[in-house]
Amino acid sequence: MYGESPFILILIALFFQLICGKKAIKKTIPLSFGAVSLISITLQVIFSIVAYFIAYRNFYENFNGKEYHCGMGMLGIILISFFIFIMLLMVIIMQHLTRKNYQ
Repeated sequence: MYGESPFILILIALFFQLICGKKAIKKTIPLSFGAVSLISITLQVIFSIVAYFIAYRNFYENFNGKEYHCGMGMLGIILISFFIFIMLLMVIIMQHLTRKNYQ
């Protein structure tokens, strides 16, 4: 009903942090760990908003212009985005602690 693209967009920032954060800790990329974390948080916010609008458009097209439809699915998209954001913050904290121990 919502398509796969909103859920993929929501997860991109988390995977970016996991991959690039590990590389930033080992210093195999020119970005610092702080820059990677800031990019991840910014991407998460932007992609969550875009995912909401894509899911809303897909949801509305599914009803073919009928008046009545329940919007609880849209609340689910928002809550999933919030949960993934919390997971992203936990990953950043864990990688920060790993970076401190690595140095």
